[in-house]
Amino acid sequence: MSEGLEQDIELSVNLIRAGRLDDALALLERCRAAQPDNPNIPRLIGEALVHAGRNLDACAPLVASLRLQPTPPGLRALLIAQFNLNDNQGIIDGCSHFRDMAWEDADIVGLWGFALNNTGRFAEAVDVLRRALELHPDAFKPRRNLSFSLAYLGRMEEAVEAFGGALPPWGGGGEETRPVEQLDAVAQGYDANSLHDSFSVRLLRLYMETFPGRRLKRVLELGTGTGLLASRLPASATRVDGVELSPAMLAQARARKVYDLLIEGAMPGILASVEGPYDTILSSCVLYHFADLRPFFAEAARLLEPGGAFAFSVDCMVDAHEIAVTNPGEYAHSRPYLRRLAVATGFREAAIEIDVHRGPPGFWCAFKKG
Repeated sequence: MSEGLEQDIELSVNLIRAGRLDDALALLERCRAAQPDNPNIPRLIGEALVHAGRNLDACAPLVASLRLQPTPPGLRALLIAQFNLNDNQGIIDGCSHFRDMAWEDADIVGLWGFALNNTGRFAEAVDVLRRALELHPDAFKPRRNLSFSLAYLGRMEEAVEAFGGALPPWGGGGEETRPVEQLDAVAQGYDANSLHDSFSVRLLRLYMETFPGRRLKRVLELGTGTGLLASRLPASATRVDGVELSPAMLAQARARKVYDLLIEGAMPGILASVEGPYDTILSSCVLYHFADLRPFFAEAARLLEPGGAFAFSVDCMVDAHEIAVTNPGEYAHSRPYLRRLAVATGFREAAIEIDVHRGPPGFWCAFKKG
């Protein structure tokens, strides 16, 4: 390679890093015309196109680079473009074609396992994601995706171990909270995600199976979101109240006209202003935002009538610990921790089931007062 061409390629890399993508692409096209057999040039063109959001256009030069010389950076760049395009089969095909090379790269096998999950090939995903963890034992994403695979295969205790086994314990002190602005942003298009409605369906199924024949009458929902759960309550629920932090979520919940009272405020503190009694308190895919769940159990004990039901879901932690951090502002809780809080606040366990929760597994819990 001539010194001038080498300098131009280096300059193009700097232009990509600086976000000057059009300049980088123009320079790289001149480099490719001068040296069409250099595999790095089409790879850089593809990477620049990915940075520009032109993922479909990026695939052809990235494939050309791999044909000239298969390399982990080249394959990784192609997989990222396919990931952005939701092309799961393309990811699987690429990894299978370059299996020996892919098998030695933690990032590549991580994407491979993710794509296998997305196409329902969970048993294959387990093997691939275990390989990703062999290469990078502390990586969170492949561990989370492995727990997802195991949960869908019905291997629930293994799924809990996969997800919670390497999570860092919560050290106490202040909890990180999710900004209201983020929750407001999520509100737009929230109902379009079928996963969100599945949370409501799963919690109500837990309730009905755990308390067969028990009629919901006075219900309090902790974290209403857009009101999906309340919209599925049976007609026996003669009063439904809800608490929610996000004004945008509340606006959508209010528009459903299924609540008697909606209270805007941050939990758990706002619960002190709520008056009972209720026969049921529900919270679907909300309490993972909080590390310390003692205030929720205490308020549930205050607000529920004798024999009242408290049903909720949390991310799962292994039994050896109590509370772990999954992401900033997100926490996982163990069964011994939940049982300890229940005993301390006058509840008895009715059910703790392991099932898919936000993708990875979680605990779907039902406790009865008294």
